[in-house]
Amino acid sequence: MQKYLTFDCYGTLLQEEGTYDEIEAVAEKIGVDPQLARKLFIQYQDNRDNLHPYIDYSILTRNNLLHLDYKFNLNHQFEKYYINVLAAQRALEPFSEVVDTLGELINRGYKLILMSNSSWDIIDANAKSLEVPVDIWTAEDVHSYKPDLHFFNTIKNEYGLTPDNHWHIAQGYSSDIIPADKLGWPSIWVNRPNDEPTTNIRPTKMVETLDQILEYL
Repeated sequence: MQKYLTFDCYGTLLQEEGTYDEIEAVAEKIGVDPQLARKLFIQYQDNRDNLHPYIDYSILTRNNLLHLDYKFNLNHQFEKYYINVLAAQRALEPFSEVVDTLGELINRGYKLILMSNSSWDIIDANAKSLEVPVDIWTAEDVHSYKPDLHFFNTIKNEYGLTPDNHWHIAQGYSSDIIPADKLGWPSIWVNRPNDEPTTNIRPTKMVETLDQILEYL
């Protein structure tokens, strides 16, 4: 029986700090509060109201920068660094334990599937940094963003995923762990910051770093 693992990308496999560092660097050039800019950027990115109806992730990022201009009462200041922010997103690096862990999972016979709220002009470079073969599905492919169950059901139907042949592994609690629970998927929450769940839904397992999942697989 083929065994499958689906993964979230950002925060699970790749460190997102590079993107947020770029936002802070831009804010410093402009002369506004870098920490506030970072906070507002993340809030906009995480607000599901900004994801419906579907728009391409690159457009979402540009809209986020336009929103920062609006919040700081600026005209085309953050937005003109749009290309720089996209470049930072493409250059994100894996957490230190990720590449070796993914290699071990392949050795154990798992097929690895990436499910990312991203688009192909960004994710291709991100996936290359993982150094292992992975199937890639993005919001661009399915025209929906997690936690929309359409994304999850598309992958479920494509691979014939069942509770017996599959685990979902992710950092995102609301974007991944909650919808996985709705579908009856066994899940591992890679809870690096040791956050508290915001609902009564719990993952099957919880770890702090990706290599700790090897204990359960």
